[in-house]
Amino acid sequence: MSDVQPEAENVGFRFDVPGCYRTPAFQKLLDRQPEVLWLYARHVEAQIHSVAYTRRVRQVIPRLTRWLQAELVADGRPGRCVQASTLLSRLLEELGIWSYIVAGGCVISFVPADVRPRIFYLFDLKPVEVPHAWVVAPPFAVIDLTLRQQRYVGPVNQRIPARVLSCRAPRIGVDPEDVCTPALLRGLQLRGWSRQELLRRAFPQFWHFLQQFPARCVAIPGVRIKYIPARLLLPPGHKAWETLPLINGKSFHQFKVQMAAVLSGVEAA
Repeated sequence: MSDVQPEAENVGFRFDVPGCYRTPAFQKLLDRQPEVLWLYARHVEAQIHSVAYTRRVRQVIPRLTRWLQAELVADGRPGRCVQASTLLSRLLEELGIWSYIVAGGCVISFVPADVRPRIFYLFDLKPVEVPHAWVVAPPFAVIDLTLRQQRYVGPVNQRIPARVLSCRAPRIGVDPEDVCTPALLRGLQLRGWSRQELLRRAFPQFWHFLQQFPARCVAIPGVRIKYIPARLLLPPGHKAWETLPLINGKSFHQFKVQMAAVLSGVEAA
């Protein structure tokens, strides 16, 4: 990414405010340098914020996500991780809070381990869509509104948290069985690669991305979740998207209007 920063400056793009990717300069740069989105995410993480900013973020995000999670429950449809993450990220930008969206896989392990882990695989014998999405908004390393909303086999839903908010999500390694289905893994092992080199050899682009955005582990009572990034998502920037129904029949514009009332106590503090 060393050559992206100078080119960003050459086209007049500056990482000055949350959501600054919604500019013609950013789109022009993105067409030539897709990794500029990585640079935006790195900028989000690298900023040094004031004590007042951090305190405000810690107050706003729990209340905001509690409200959105209730809307997801009322919506009732499974999945919705991309819609919820995009909505949350755009609302945070309206509040002047920096964030970015990650798409990837998950490994959910239960404590005690009386049921097998639930795994959102990234790779199968046939190409698959990236199975999950979440938001990073420092100091929160993981904000996941829809983990319980995903499709699961067996009665495990109530053991999965309704939402995940974590400022303590240490980096963790990724094993082949975390991202590859058993059928695919059996075939890859026939190539004679060691476990240590399998992911790097079989999926070099994913491996390169993972070095920039490592997996994180969130441990809460009864469950341990490994979040494995695979790519970044760019929230929609066009005006038409803002009026489309996203969750519970409501659009981004409607959520933005209601947000002031939801956060009135926090924002006044």
